[in-house]
Amino acid sequence: MIAVIVIGGFVVYPMLRPAANVASVQATPSPLISDYERADRFLNVDLGPSLVETNQALPGVTSKCTSSLPPPCKDALIVLNKAMIDVDSAIQNNQRDIPVCIGRPVQQFKDDWTGMEQGVSQAISGFNESNRTLIIEGLQHFVAIAKYMKPDVDRINKAQQTCAKTV
Repeated sequence: MIAVIVIGGFVVYPMLRPAANVASVQATPSPLISDYERADRFLNVDLGPSLVETNQALPGVTSKCTSSLPPPCKDALIVLNKAMIDVDSAIQNNQRDIPVCIGRPVQQFKDDWTGMEQGVSQAISGFNESNRTLIIEGLQHFVAIAKYMKPDVDRINKAQQTCAKTV
């Protein structure tokens, strides 16, 4: 068995080596940008569109989710939930692009955002199960955590100001 592996190695190794007449390919280094620019790009390009989508979904929830919890409330919550999941995805998909200078406040924002999204999901589950208590608990969970969004955003903006502006 060992002999077969050794012989296989001698056969395969020459195929893996670059030929003498072939120029080796080297990746060019990507342009470097400052942490401040990376933070700005993450916040405005990567995260911004999904946050706008969420802000556009909120008025529907506000207008349709009255104390009687009519069926249109569920539809508005589904739209909001999709938008909130898009924010989660934007953060997750661009995790490596978040500079250290804003990393901790972005993580806190993400944790709070996830908690809010869980409240919306719980409310939707309440509609699916015709469980008014579950709907109300989900909405209360959402509102209870939503009060932390402004401080989270303020911390991110303050942290961004500390990001290095030069490479």
